[in-house]
Amino acid sequence: MIEKKGLKLNLKSRTIWTIIVGVLLVSCIVVAYKLTKSQAAATQSQESIATIGDKSVTREDWLKKMEDEYGKATLEDMINVRVVEQLAKKNKLKVSDSDIEREFLLIKAVNNSFYEDEHTTEKEWKDQIRYNILLEELLTKDIDISEKEMKSFYTKNKELYQFDDSYRIRHIVVKDQEEANRVLKDLKGGSSFEAVAAERSTDRYTSPYGGDLGFVTEAQDSIPAAYITEARTLKENEWSTEPIKVSKGYAIIQLKEKLNARTFTYDEVKDQIKRQIAMDQLGDKATVKTLWKEADVSWFYDDEEN
Repeated sequence: MIEKKGLKLNLKSRTIWTIIVGVLLVSCIVVAYKLTKSQAAATQSQESIATIGDKSVTREDWLKKMEDEYGKATLEDMINVRVVEQLAKKNKLKVSDSDIEREFLLIKAVNNSFYEDEHTTEKEWKDQIRYNILLEELLTKDIDISEKEMKSFYTKNKELYQFDDSYRIRHIVVKDQEEANRVLKDLKGGSSFEAVAAERSTDRYTSPYGGDLGFVTEAQDSIPAAYITEARTLKENEWSTEPIKVSKGYAIIQLKEKLNARTFTYDEVKDQIKRQIAMDQLGDKATVKTLWKEADVSWFYDDEEN
């Protein structure tokens, strides 16, 4: 279901993972909103929380703005989670730890997009993976896919279920060797690699993320071969002891994590393949909203929608 280096990615799967990131963001907003709401209950609604000259912003103004902008989407996401949990229990659906671990591994090694979000914990990612699998199982439970069709899909798309040795690397790129040596001195002195990358790396694409390149492999032309050579000698969280010459100056790299090469067998991924083919057949009908009726959902915005 995942793509990297030109591999074909199912559009529905891409959408699902985009939704996952969105849900994680909304979850943060929900927590902030609920905490603020509980605090507001103990204070007067007209309490001023900001002043601009002789004008003020009240707590009530602020909370109403948050509800207007995020309220409907937040409530919908909360309903969706409960609908999936309720119907999964009703249909006796469960997700194994091995299924979750496989999906998480593929996200890291192949999709390689989660790395930009350092604020999302591994548990939160796995919770969302579990939700995603249960949702797909519910949406596709009445669709039959033959063993022949699934095996054919696996044979034609085997590259989607395999990856080479992958290294999650951070780097700091500077203009000359003298500056690189100063960076090494700062790192040895206890400076955070991420902080130094954000402040001094000339690679403006990765510097906001602490120099994080995500998971890279030897086959990627965009990655200096010297990075991989050096990464093989490092332990996790270690950085290179000498500057590495690159096209735009000199670099220091840090190895964050290594994933050993792996190919998933047909038996390991056949359930995923079944869901993917079935989701393709459903097309635009593959949304959690189609499950609301079965879960007997009613909500605050019914009148507005009608």
